Amino acid sequence: MSEPILEMKNISKNFGSVIALKNVDLEVYPGEIRGLIGENGSGKSTISSIAAGMQKATSGRMTFKKQSWEPASMIDALQNGIGMVVQESGTISGVTVAENIFLAELSQFRNKLGMINKKAMNQKATEAMRAIGVEHVIGDMPIDSLDFQTRKLVEIAKVMLKNPDILVIDETSTALSQDGREIMYSLIRKLRDSGKAIIFISHDLDVIRAVCQRVAVMHQGKIVEMGTAEEVFGNPQHDYTKKLLSARMMI
Repeated sequence: MSEPILEMKNISKNFGSVIALKNVDLEVYPGEIRGLIGENGSGKSTISSIAAGMQKATSGRMTFKKQSWEPASMIDALQNGIGMVVQESGTISGVTVAENIFLAELSQFRNKLGMINKKAMNQKATEAMRAIGVEHVIGDMPIDSLDFQTRKLVEIAKVMLKNPDILVIDETSTALSQDGREIMYSLIRKLRDSGKAIIFISHDLDVIRAVCQRVAVMHQGKIVEMGTAEEVFGNPQHDYTKKLLSARMMI
C-alpha cells in the first residue's frame, strides 16, 4: 500500500463537557474509498468535518500530502485539496445556481469596471453541472427553484470543480434519487481510479459494502474496528460491530 495522503493522529474533540472524539487515529490512502459507519453521535461526521476544515480539533495533529494540515475553513480546505459535501443543506437561498457554485470566487468574473460578468459565470456553472452528468440544471436558475436532491447535485458540482485530492461524502446518498446516487457513485469511482481518495459516510450498509474497499467502525467517539470491507463485514472482531451488522442498524 502507498503512503497515506491524510494522517490524523490522536484527534480529540470536546463540545463543553461532551466528548465527541477520543484520540482517534485515521489514515486515508490514495485510490481508496474509505467507509465510516457507526450510530448517530459516534463521531463519523465530526472526524470528517475536522479534516475538511469545518471545525477545529481540541487536540491532535493532521498531515495532508506530508505537510501539516490546519485548514482555516471549508473554503480553505477545498482550495487546497479536501472537499466535503455535507449532510445538511449546503446551498444559499435567494441566489442562482452559479452564485452558489462561485460564491467565494466572484472576483474571477469581474471586469475592469468591477462588474460581474454574469453570462460567463452562468456558462461556467452550467459546464460544471454537465461535467458531473447533470444536463437539466443551468447556471442562471434560481437555487430556490430546485428540490433538495438537485441542490445536493449543485453542491457536488461545486466541490468537483476543484478536483479535490480527497472528497468527503457525509450521508449525501440519502438525499438523492436513484439517478442522483448513480451520478455520485460514478464520480467517486472515477476519483478512486484516478488516484484520489474518498471518505464515505452512509446509513446504508449495503452501499458501504458495495463501494468501499476499507471500512472504519466508530462507536462513542472511537474507532473500534478497521479493515477491508470483507474483514469488517465478514468477520467482525468487535462486539459492537457484530451487533451493528446483525441488527442491520440504520446508523
